[in-house]
Amino acid sequence: MNNALMIQVGANLKENKGLSPIFKDNSFEYIPSPLEPAFNVSKHHNHKHYSKMNCQNINLKDMHMSSFVEEDTGHVDPEFYTFTYGETRNPYITQLKKLKDGDIIIFSILLQKYISKKENFVLSGEPNIYIMGYFIINDVKNNIHEFNGSLSDKDVEGFEKNCNEHIIYRSQHIKTPENKKLLLVQGDKHQSLLFKNPLKIANEENISKKYIKNWGIEFISENINAAWCRDFEKIKNDLIDHGNLNRWVEWTIP
Repeated sequence: MNNALMIQVGANLKENKGLSPIFKDNSFEYIPSPLEPAFNVSKHHNHKHYSKMNCQNINLKDMHMSSFVEEDTGHVDPEFYTFTYGETRNPYITQLKKLKDGDIIIFSILLQKYISKKENFVLSGEPNIYIMGYFIINDVKNNIHEFNGSLSDKDVEGFEKNCNEHIIYRSQHIKTPENKKLLLVQGDKHQSLLFKNPLKIANEENISKKYIKNWGIEFISENINAAWCRDFEKIKNDLIDHGNLNRWVEWTIP
């Protein structure tokens, strides 16, 4: 029996003092969470600061992500070009290691609505939880790996090496500290996708009873922003239906 694991990602109020924006046309900008200080071994690597990360939403032409969050080093993970995700937090690693062939990782995100006013964007309303995209996991043996410490070329054999920051910068500013676990997950790039218009599943930060019931959502604990969705066929069909003609094909690494 297959299952879906839903994990919340992206900018958060505690660390970023701001959230990813969503607009009147229901399009959004995915602003990633900040890089953990322990990984940033070279302060000279500033090309991933939010002020240097280009927004990709058509409403935000020539703008940078620092328009919505405080300056920091952004960490694009998950990324939706080669569909890889790196996780270093033990409670999340424990859950991810339970995934089987055919399972789904669903990425939820807090989005806050903005409206345009005289060429400026004005915050409007409370944040809500949306589904921004998902990975379908095939061939767990080759696409989910746990590591300790630094990565070598041999370690990441089988993973695409040009997009996930844990792989690209494995000997530079995002070098994995010794004795810190890293789990790398690679989704099926032909079936996984990032939505152009996200799927709203909550008013403010409480997932609606409709989705809790229909998807069979089981919350793991108060200390982890993740949940298992047990009604697999229902959630898979809902995601595929929402994804039809709604794939963000233009998305690139910021």
